[in-house]
Amino acid sequence: MMNILTTGMGWIDIQHGGLNRYFADYMKAMKEYGHTELGLVVGPQGASIETDLNIINTTEGATHHDLLSRMRSVQKRSFQAVGSFQPDVYNPHFALYSAMVTRKKIPPHVPIVTHFQGPWALESKIEEKKQSGAVTELKCWLKKQVEQISYRRSDSFIVLSQYFKDMLVENYDVKERDVHIIPAAVDHERFRPHSNREQLRSELGISAGQPMLFCIRRLVRRMGIDRLIHAMVDVIKIHPESRLFIGGDGPMRAEYETLIGQLGLSSHVKLLGRISNEELVRYYQAADISVVPTLTLEGFGLITVESLACGTPVLGTPYGGTKEILQQLSNDLMFKDGTSEAMSEKIIDVLNNNLFLPTRETCRQHVLNRYTWSRVAEAVTGLFTEEIEKRKVLRT
Repeated sequence: MMNILTTGMGWIDIQHGGLNRYFADYMKAMKEYGHTELGLVVGPQGASIETDLNIINTTEGATHHDLLSRMRSVQKRSFQAVGSFQPDVYNPHFALYSAMVTRKKIPPHVPIVTHFQGPWALESKIEEKKQSGAVTELKCWLKKQVEQISYRRSDSFIVLSQYFKDMLVENYDVKERDVHIIPAAVDHERFRPHSNREQLRSELGISAGQPMLFCIRRLVRRMGIDRLIHAMVDVIKIHPESRLFIGGDGPMRAEYETLIGQLGLSSHVKLLGRISNEELVRYYQAADISVVPTLTLEGFGLITVESLACGTPVLGTPYGGTKEILQQLSNDLMFKDGTSEAMSEKIIDVLNNNLFLPTRETCRQHVLNRYTWSRVAEAVTGLFTEEIEKRKVLRT
């Protein structure tokens, strides 16, 4: 087994988000497979991380918490780990925090295998599109340069979907042969059907037979939340008892609260804000349908797999990783496009029983067949072994 030095972004119990959830579950899976992992993350200044995994908050004890200080904290801890931990593989997950970990400081026999979790610069550009101008363009250009610095030193890459493989090859000048698709997975012991779903729904204020929809997203423009809210106007005309719960927080929350009020949806659509991991599972379990309205840059769709693992069917936009997951189950689960009209049309068809969804058992089995962490750990281990052997050949 291997010593794997891996760097992430934040820690899921403190900082919510898909990348952080993936990183935590990935660390656990690799440990259970038999590897020894050392994970470096950037948590809130001075925050301690309580976990049985080998995780270090690189800013613990730091006197400064600006961006450059955070980057340097990862650099310092990484270089220390090279000597004390003696990794067989260096495995960064977030380009910004690995940018200052130079190749010359990593022993020549240690391959760098990078997880590409998304185009940081492009995501920022899309989310800041209302702030167009030279300053925004410069910020995005600089972020792209940081990404390129990290990626140029990598021996190979892991992506979660064909969509992200294409993006990495086309936008970052990475050779196709160096990019390996290993889809993400879900903790199927945590995300599982509830033993008494009707009781759970009652606890959440949902009556028997009342349609319940759930969506969990960061509240930024590219997630399509505003279009889903607009879609509910037509949905409640036909099914006035329908309720939509939206979990997550972000810069668009106030605007979406206003939109809900303006559309007269306050009794039908509720923004939950940030919810705990336990609450997340409960909402998945209780919902009749989960909705993924993302418009672009959906690299995998972890929320899609989480919902399916709980037995809850998912309706999603036909883009990126969401499409790759849902089309294996049923093309009927995808909206025609990302418009509010397409969303409302599909949701109404489902609630009218004009479109029959996969059973809750079928949804869960789909995950157990394809998206378990044991499969991920096996595939990643195989790739790491290959890259270690390649490094041996280069040195002879």
